[in-house]
Amino acid sequence: MTGSSDSVTELLANLEHGESLPARWYTDPSIADRELTRIFRKSWIYVGPLGHLASLGDYITGYAGGVPVVVVRGEAGLAGFVNVCRHRRHEVMKGRGNARMMMCGYHAWTYDLAGQLKRAPRSEGAADFRLEDFPLLPIRAETLGPLVFVNLDQEALPVQHFFGPVLDTIAQSGIVLDELEPHSRAEGKSPANWKAMLENYLECYHCAIAHPGFSTAIDVRPDQYKYEAREWFSTQIGPVKQPALAGRGKVPPYDVTGAVGESQYHFLWPNLTISINPGFPNLSAELWVPDGPVVTRGFSDRFFGRGANEEFIRSIIAFNDQVAAEDDLLTDSVQRGLMGGLPERGRFLPNAEPLVLDFQRKIIRAIAGEN
Repeated sequence: MTGSSDSVTELLANLEHGESLPARWYTDPSIADRELTRIFRKSWIYVGPLGHLASLGDYITGYAGGVPVVVVRGEAGLAGFVNVCRHRRHEVMKGRGNARMMMCGYHAWTYDLAGQLKRAPRSEGAADFRLEDFPLLPIRAETLGPLVFVNLDQEALPVQHFFGPVLDTIAQSGIVLDELEPHSRAEGKSPANWKAMLENYLECYHCAIAHPGFSTAIDVRPDQYKYEAREWFSTQIGPVKQPALAGRGKVPPYDVTGAVGESQYHFLWPNLTISINPGFPNLSAELWVPDGPVVTRGFSDRFFGRGANEEFIRSIIAFNDQVAAEDDLLTDSVQRGLMGGLPERGRFLPNAEPLVLDFQRKIIRAIAGEN
């Protein structure tokens, strides 16, 4: 299935003994192509905040499995489309904003908010051409709390089926989801395979060593830091350190006191993470997008509760940026090791990295077409 002797049975059996995926799974273009078609074009993909789609004509754009997409608020509610003109396949909408009609900037083919083609200049004399035959292609668009997702698979089960219970866990942190407001988006690019980056996110085995500031605020001891794997998502929960709350010991990088009493880090298959830190209500939705086998692009949408203090916002963004920079050093180094191909496989510690093992099981089964 990968151009090698590996079978699904062998890969899964090796994984059960703690042996990782082969290094080539992080470098081989043919595997990246399979991931695109078998994972990203069959899954719910996050595109942006629901708060950016509050009014008639509001729209946001993104990509799902390399396909440009747009979600717009029309008369009937949210609607998703392939964001590609039916004429020469130019992208119709750019970024986000508000529009009464969706007009392609190439030749001015114009669509209404329901995706129907309403104007195609100079088409009057074209034989067998009817506007109604060329609407924007529809896709699924649904919401999960303050987040908007799309799916290219028209037969997919609803997004709530996959991720609904995550909302209950988030509510237990002290966050009121209806009161979160989108604040800003930060974009980035890393020279590492998307799986390597997510596998780093999915364990805190490295936290005490690689994240000194984070470990000042969050209790990362194995008996305190908890992991849970579910069918389509996973969760990490770390309590805030009591000395940090009490102002004793080493001062944490930001004010950890507030309504949110614990850290929560959720992974939603295949490439969304939701990060919540103790303190004033805050949430970051991070998308990890493969750009070929050895580059990952993505963004982080930051949300805060109503009335967030600007000093807190600055300090928590700096905190998250510092952790991200520390993680980038790790994953860049891991990718260099993977590119060398030796050793061919790594060796996991199941008690310390259970969510990484669970993630690799999902990858193997998805590539084999079992998901």
